[in-house]
Amino acid sequence: MSEQHPWKAVVIPEKSMHRMADALRSPSDHDLKDHPVTQEVMAHLGPQRTVVDIGAGIGRFTVPLAAMGCDVWAIEPSALMRDQLHQALITNKLDSRVHTVAGLWPGVEVPMVEVALAAFVIQFSPDPRQFVQAMEVAATVRCVMAIHVDHMFSGLDDLWAVFHPDRPSPTSPVFRDVYTLLWNEGIVADVRVVEDPPRDGFWRDPHKVLDGLADLLQIDTDAEREHLATLVREGWGTRGGTLTPSSHRWAIVSWTPRKT
Repeated sequence: MSEQHPWKAVVIPEKSMHRMADALRSPSDHDLKDHPVTQEVMAHLGPQRTVVDIGAGIGRFTVPLAAMGCDVWAIEPSALMRDQLHQALITNKLDSRVHTVAGLWPGVEVPMVEVALAAFVIQFSPDPRQFVQAMEVAATVRCVMAIHVDHMFSGLDDLWAVFHPDRPSPTSPVFRDVYTLLWNEGIVADVRVVEDPPRDGFWRDPHKVLDGLADLLQIDTDAEREHLATLVREGWGTRGGTLTPSSHRWAIVSWTPRKT
């Protein structure tokens, strides 16, 4: 984060929440006990086995952590996401281990925990310094963060230019911005970069592609949607085309919280 690369938080429209929740429920995400994020958290747990999961969403990491014996405080501002998290906890009989808290981080009250986890959510924060400082206040052993190395949906740049030739495509905070922030705060964190294979997300359902792309491309008019549909039919969204999700890199950033 610098004058050349100012922090600009990502804002998710409410209408996009359903598609985001659906994408997070992809079959590959059903059991994340062996996911690098889950394993990073487990490696730093103490005897209490307590975690705060910031921006828990539908419970991608809350559920496996609870299943492995953790007591988790799941922070989630979206009612839609909380409802789906609740259903997952009931289905897996884990509701007694999870305390769901409605609200944004920071700004909610949680007890001290051993590990503070923020997986793929700091980019939504308008004040990342305060976000990080609150993680350090909450955690007694470790702060763990996951953040994309590459801009999400960067493969849409060419298509963005079709509909918005007069302005650059939007970007979101990535690993470079987060690590710069931590460094400027005096935090030297451990980093592990992971590269995932391509994922389908909403791309696997042709009926959802247009709605998802329209959101990402900020398309509002029927004429633009018709133009987009034509481009997709002509092969923009086929595997091997510019809309196909490529493999993507992300980083686990982990550090010992500073205590004053």
